[in-house]
Amino acid sequence: MFNNFNLSVGQPLKIRPVSSNDTLLYVSRIIALSEHTITISSPYDAGRIILWPVGTRLEIDIQQEEAHTFTSEIIDRDLTNTKSYTILFPNSISRTGHRKYQAGMSRVIAVTSGKGGVGKTTFTINLAIALAKQGQRVYIIDVDLGSANVDVLLRLTPKYNITHLLNGEKNLIEITIQGPENIGIIPGGSGLQELTQLSDGQFSKFIHSFNQLEGLADIILLDTGAGISRDVSNFLLAADEIIVVTTTEPHAIMDAYSITKVMFKLNCKAKQMLIVNRVEDAKEASIVSNRLISVIKYYLKTNIEYLGYICDDRLVSRSIKEQNPLVISYPTSTPAKNIVSIANNLLNKPNHQQEGISGFITKMISIFKDKRVR
Repeated sequence: MFNNFNLSVGQPLKIRPVSSNDTLLYVSRIIALSEHTITISSPYDAGRIILWPVGTRLEIDIQQEEAHTFTSEIIDRDLTNTKSYTILFPNSISRTGHRKYQAGMSRVIAVTSGKGGVGKTTFTINLAIALAKQGQRVYIIDVDLGSANVDVLLRLTPKYNITHLLNGEKNLIEITIQGPENIGIIPGGSGLQELTQLSDGQFSKFIHSFNQLEGLADIILLDTGAGISRDVSNFLLAADEIIVVTTTEPHAIMDAYSITKVMFKLNCKAKQMLIVNRVEDAKEASIVSNRLISVIKYYLKTNIEYLGYICDDRLVSRSIKEQNPLVISYPTSTPAKNIVSIANNLLNKPNHQQEGISGFITKMISIFKDKRVR
């Protein structure tokens, strides 16, 4: 159901491409419906099929008791037997309503850590939910090549992952699963390691599929692997913003510095931000963050912005065992409130130099082409 009317198979539509000199309305009809997509018949003009490429934005009119209009995008087409286009379902896997932060494009934010075990993925999930509660449309892309586990922590069982996208079996929206507060989760896995072995056509299709998130997502969180491997650095270089998660342990602080140093040497342009996890109180967080920020500024001549802290609490581990995010299961706990505060800080300090999905795609293409040459 969409607003105050039902979509149904056989329903007539009138469609036209957005941002085109073509002002004619073409007649179409709904052929099939799924949770995230609508299959519509290809329109004809004077007996000739109207051909539009994948990625075309459409304005669609539905006539019932009242007229309704929505925009969507062509994500696939079939010109063999039943000539048809597949478009995104309006508002699919998205949160509607008032938004605190209005942006012209999606914010692509990579969440990383210098070492494992600092709570990076747990933080990413809870941050996504806290942002969604603020009216943001949020997607998590699990790009941890070693142990993709966002779905496990949410007790979700995805049928498909990025491997099915690489194989051309599914599109990006079809592999997306819905999480708490309507956040979208794109399961990853080892399939991403196959990127450099794809043909030019396969790689182009894979990268282009990310365009489907433009207009659907306000914020895209990349949950990277821990450490400073090349796979991790590639995603950090392609993002607009980076959140580095550390704890108060000396080796975790040193590893956080190390990953910042690697980004400096690679001339990373992304805005970098710092989260200190598992602190006793705000005072300890301030001491640790100030020390790390000072070292980075002195030795690397670059800045990392302090975004917030999360207090240590046994309820965090309990929520993980229960596979129920902290901000939902224990919303009044201190660490849950800390995460909400971090989400507010993130929204109140947007990166005005963001390049969005198109910038992410451009940088990823450049990075992987460079790897192929080597």
